[in-house]
Amino acid sequence: MKKTILLSTLFVAGVVSAFPFRTSCGKILQVSQTIANHMTQNQLSSYLSDLNSEACPQHANSTLVTVTYTH
Repeated sequence: MKKTILLSTLFVAGVVSAFPFRTSCGKILQVSQTIANHMTQNQLSSYLSDLNSEACPQHANSTLVTVTYTH
């Protein structure tokens, strides 16, 4: 249920304003800029790591380095 809500929120909010996020397995997901604006850098990194684990279950237990670029 948590996964469904998370992904649904991303897709609905992503239509308004989004930025691309490339997962460790090569998928590109659109992440809502609105969600990101209300997070600290650490919270955003953690959120993207969780999103990566959901999108790429084969990489869920591996160490992940999340790089975010801001401007």
